[in-house]
Amino acid sequence: MSDTPLQVLTRPFAIEPVTNIMLPDGIFDNAIYGLRIAAHVTNMSGSALTNVTVYLESVGDPGIVPVAHTFFFASIPAGAAMLVMWDADFQHAAPGKRLVSFVAKADGHTPHRSIQQIFVSQTRFDSATNTYTCTVEEGTLELSKPQGHLPGKRWGSTGTDGKECRCPPGLGPIVPTGMTLVWTPNPAYAGTHGDLPFSDPWWKVLAIIIAIIAALVAIIAAALGSGKASFSVGGTFEETDPSVDCCSLEGAGSGQPEFTVAGVASAIASGAIAVACSDIADPFWRGQEATPPAAGELTLAERVVAKWVLPEAPNAGLPYTADISWEYQRFTTGATYQHAVTETQVNIHVAGPVETDTPAVVQAYEPLWIRASFRRDNGNVFRGTELYAFVLFQAPQGLYFVESLTDNGLGFDPGANDGVYAGSLDLKRAYRTLLQYDQKVYGTWRVFVFAQDVNLTKPGTPPEIAAQHIGGMFVASAIEITFDDTLPCPLKAQANIVVV
Repeated sequence: MSDTPLQVLTRPFAIEPVTNIMLPDGIFDNAIYGLRIAAHVTNMSGSALTNVTVYLESVGDPGIVPVAHTFFFASIPAGAAMLVMWDADFQHAAPGKRLVSFVAKADGHTPHRSIQQIFVSQTRFDSATNTYTCTVEEGTLELSKPQGHLPGKRWGSTGTDGKECRCPPGLGPIVPTGMTLVWTPNPAYAGTHGDLPFSDPWWKVLAIIIAIIAALVAIIAAALGSGKASFSVGGTFEETDPSVDCCSLEGAGSGQPEFTVAGVASAIASGAIAVACSDIADPFWRGQEATPPAAGELTLAERVVAKWVLPEAPNAGLPYTADISWEYQRFTTGATYQHAVTETQVNIHVAGPVETDTPAVVQAYEPLWIRASFRRDNGNVFRGTELYAFVLFQAPQGLYFVESLTDNGLGFDPGANDGVYAGSLDLKRAYRTLLQYDQKVYGTWRVFVFAQDVNLTKPGTPPEIAAQHIGGMFVASAIEITFDDTLPCPLKAQANIVVV
């Protein structure tokens, strides 16, 4: 028999389970103990596979402890990619690249093993100096003097439209507008360029990780209790006007939607770092290009001081701009070099409007479902493994349920890789949860859709090319951040379904 034609073709990525969001570029950070290892397993054959099992065999770091789980699929269509996830404890994970082994088995085939790398970083916070550090094998990035727009008063209050906003003030997003970054390479290097982190992303990605980790640890602590989150990494930001406004779902219940909303908003806000510092080449790489050291000198450290102005609030999929000024310094064994730039950058993680299809009316205890298409700015649709997407179904009295959106040709999805991402909610299962909170299944359900792009860069791509591809940026969101406190509560359902 031949090997099962199922493979993990791209790098697995990190999902934070309380907020359901992908971490920046899918990188795992051990500041958050509990993360999900997510991967797409693709049917490489031209026909459907039956009675398929998939499990995570091993991780090349004893400090990473996954929870054993075997996924079963009655059938996987030709070419379809299945999204699978395993909970894992990263508390004792070591920074660096680690191999992960997946095994798949289908009827008529022998088991097949896929091996991919994951990237692990380590973020820590020094409260005495209000300094963050993010460590990887290639060196350490230190972030200090952070500046940003802080959450406005409307977080946790009643909006001007009369709708209740449930995100507590402490969980609002901080939109970064400046920081000092110091990179200490390990070891010191000769020549113009040192090693990129993981030989893949720009240094700015580590700064985004620091920003989102600081936000997520606070959110997780609020959701689970501080003893179950991690150490504190909640430093202070120097406030710059204006403040940030964004409201959460109405209603509460066990789903605690404010934590998903706060996480999404924080990820979108932290993306301002990526926009300001450019995807083509960030200030470290450009500063290195402009300051080649003399022969025989070793670079000991590099510093970037950056400040930017956002004419409008950052939002998913929109080409918002950042007016940035940054100064780069290179410290070598023989001299200090510097280079400065003032420019305007534009968000290139741009998408068109989300198109949704849902039933207008559903009989009680029949499934709720949604099909969504996410278009790029050129009109083409995202397909298959290009997105990590999920949907929030909100019950009439406020409880919410999260489900994945996938383009794999199963369930309510009409076909694999056709650009339609589908998800559904089993109302029979949901009803048991609703009863626990004295809520009813009948009435209008609201539907909120979210999507992040996935880094699909192939292993072996030259580092300076791979670094230009960043995953985990939101390209679609039901949440809208604003700097204008007079606007209505900016959480918008993309669809409504009436259950009768």
